[in-house]
Amino acid sequence: MTLHQLKVFATVAAEGSFSQAAKKLFISQPSVSYLVRELEREVKAELFEQTGRRVHLTQPGETLFGYARQILTLMDDTMLAMHELRGLERGSLRVGASSTAGIYVLPAILGAFKHRYPKVDIAMDISAWPVVRDRLLQRQIDLAVVGEPSREPELEIEPFLGNELVVIAPPDHHLVGRAQIPLAVLAQEPFLIREPASGTRLTLERLMRDRSIQLHVAMELGSNGAIKQAVEAGLGVAVLSQQAIQLELQAGKLRVLDVEEFPIHRQWNIVRLKARRPSIPAAAFQEFLKSMVEQRARTEYA
Repeated sequence: MTLHQLKVFATVAAEGSFSQAAKKLFISQPSVSYLVRELEREVKAELFEQTGRRVHLTQPGETLFGYARQILTLMDDTMLAMHELRGLERGSLRVGASSTAGIYVLPAILGAFKHRYPKVDIAMDISAWPVVRDRLLQRQIDLAVVGEPSREPELEIEPFLGNELVVIAPPDHHLVGRAQIPLAVLAQEPFLIREPASGTRLTLERLMRDRSIQLHVAMELGSNGAIKQAVEAGLGVAVLSQQAIQLELQAGKLRVLDVEEFPIHRQWNIVRLKARRPSIPAAAFQEFLKSMVEQRARTEYA
């Protein structure tokens, strides 16, 4: 029994006609008849019965047809997977990201992935989570990397990397050097916060709400860069991802305050659509992300 025999048999069953199957398969009707007879001889059963000009499946034919469809579908899926694998030589990867992930986490990782797969075209879309979510649902991007995704039934969320939120202040701030600053004391300081859709802002507001503490919001800014500049200028304090302030800490432009209940431990998450089979480049990138994190962990704890 060959795949070609099964394909011819399944086409006859679907068309209800040897002649129509021959036309669809671009082979002669005698060839169709021969292949079906050979298949009947192998399974030792008649597969069709004639009714006028139409043919219908016998009971053994019905049974074989069910399995034949499964086998042929699996074969098509196998060929598609092999084709997509070759796509790593010329495929595309579309990644959505929150601003912090897109600016401070992903560029180095995407650069390393591009170095390994130089012919894969990569595009990254940096937006607030509601926009990223909509683009996932509309299949405009393959996956997303964000810090605070909403839990929705259509989405699969997989944590892959730690993300610590810390309180920052200018070096000459009066709270620098003080140990375990109470939240209530911190809340009296002028706060610089992100826009309402920001995951960092949502996390901060949730913490303060759970502690029945009111923030003193001095200014709302639309990017981490703007917040850092404002903190450096002495306009207030802020909460940002540790990964977003490394250069400023090294340059001595910012300091991390020692505040109770900080740092807040969060995760960077890979988010994808449950109903969508990932493309080969997307699946490769997900594995690449996780392997880089594992490699970093081995280096840190070696």
